[in-house]
Order: sequence, then C-alpha cells, then structure tokens
Amino acid sequence: MRETIVCIGKTGEKPYRFPQTEVSVSSYEELCCYLSQHLICYLYTLPEDDLLVYIREELGLEKLYRQLVKLESPEKDQMKYFATLFREGNYYSEAEIRVILDHYRSLKNEPYHRQYKQIGDLLLKYHKATMAIQYYDEALKHLSGEEGVQTGNIYHNRGIANSQLFRFEDAKIDFVKAYRNNGDEASLFSYYCLMVFDNGDLAGATQEIRDSFHVPDDLISQFEERLSGMMEEQQFTEDAARYRKIVYLNVNGRQEDARQYFTTLVSQQRQAFRPQLESDEKWVVTNVPAKVTLEFSK
Repeated sequence: MRETIVCIGKTGEKPYRFPQTEVSVSSYEELCCYLSQHLICYLYTLPEDDLLVYIREELGLEKLYRQLVKLESPEKDQMKYFATLFREGNYYSEAEIRVILDHYRSLKNEPYHRQYKQIGDLLLKYHKATMAIQYYDEALKHLSGEEGVQTGNIYHNRGIANSQLFRFEDAKIDFVKAYRNNGDEASLFSYYCLMVFDNGDLAGATQEIRDSFHVPDDLISQFEERLSGMMEEQQFTEDAARYRKIVYLNVNGRQEDARQYFTTLVSQQRQAFRPQLESDEKWVVTNVPAKVTLEFSK
C-alpha cells in the first residue's frame, strides 16, 4: 500500500531526482517525507547543493534556502540542517520532528559496520547493486574478521547484490559464507537456487547440498518444493523458456552448447540492465564515515 502525501505548497515544474536512489520529488512535502526516511544516507554529508537551488527556484522557498545555505558548512551541526528543513514548512508536527531527529541521532551512534550495512540495504532496495556491494565490503572490513549472525547477514545481502549483477560465482561464495556465519536456511536455499540456475543441474545441486552441508533429507525436500513452486510461477516467461533449453542441452550431453547458450543469455540480460549499471558506476562510495575514534552506544 502506497503512502499518500498531501501537498499544499508550490509544486515544482520539474521534479528533483536524488541521484543515489533515483527517487523524484516535486514538492516540499515530498522532500520532507523522502529525507525523513533516508537519513541513513546523510550521516556524514548533506544533500547535494543542487537541492538548495531546487528549493529556491522550483519550490519558491527563499527563506528556507537562505537558512540552509548557512548550515552547509562542514563544521556545522548536521542535525540543525534537517531540523530547520523539517520545521520551516509545518509539514511535520514538533513531536514528529523530535522523533525523526532522535532516530537520526541513534543512527549516528551505530557502529560503522551497521551504518554501512543499512546504507547497502537501502541501495539494494532501489536495485543499486554496484553501490550496495561497496558498502557491504566496508561493513565487512569494520567487523575486523568477526563471525556471527551480523557477518552472515552482510554476506547474504552482498550475495543478492552480486546475483543482480550476474556475478554468480561471487554470489555463491557469499551465500556459503553467510550460511556458515548465520546458519540461516535462507542463505543455503539461495546458494542452492543459484547452483540450479547457473548449471541447469537440479540433481547435481541437490547432491552438493547433501554432501557439503550435511542437511537432513526433509530440508532438501523443502528446498526442492520451494524451487519447484518458483519455477512454476516463471514457466511462461521468455527467460524460463531459455532456461529450459539450457537444461535440455545439459540433459542430452551437450554441456558445451548449454554453456555457450547460457553465456549468450547472460550477455543479453546484462545489455538490458546496462543503463542501470552505468548509473551505479558513476557513484563511488559516498557518505563514508571519517576514520576517527568514537564511542558508540550499544
């Protein structure tokens, strides 16, 4: 269910698009709603300068523009920037603003690896896989080799991002590391599905799961049923027809033909996704925490 935003102020003739997520806003109310839900992106930097230009020229908020310009300096308290922006137009009540700012403060106090992971998760939600992987990499670095559920969850989400970019071997490694750290069956199932999709060999994938991870037969049966359901949902799509051809070639001893056909399929899909990949690659890691010693609340 989508959220309805009531806009009572001026609406810009052209929308403003946030470059990291490609979400567009056209009013002060939409701007407030977006920023309040994406504060994790602005822990160590502020929105782009051209947003201020948009506020003044498209939304006609000259007073707010002048106030925010004064708060752009790096030595200024960033919380004051957002407090000023949210208060100017009376879109949020004072109580709501306090809740938003308290949330911002709690995000600032999170350990680095959690901050990086949350940014990565947000970018992954918007299908910005290239950028998301960069943040997951940083999150893992700040864990300093620690193991456990948090580490596993980062690997799992990085595996999803790598899958979206057709980096299947990297994704398989991530899902295995995720499972070994968090013990979550979802990570093992993702690995299983990826093996089936990548190799077109259901029996081989099942045997690999059984031999390498020593999972019980009832779990393997669950995996097979879930995969079967997924394949039934996709059976009438064009990609499913191509996939069935790959399976057919493998089953009939034409592994080299299957591999070439699969390579062509991936190449075509990559070309289709190329605009999104190029958009991602323009953005190096931003909002990177300064490497200073801080005390974090637990």
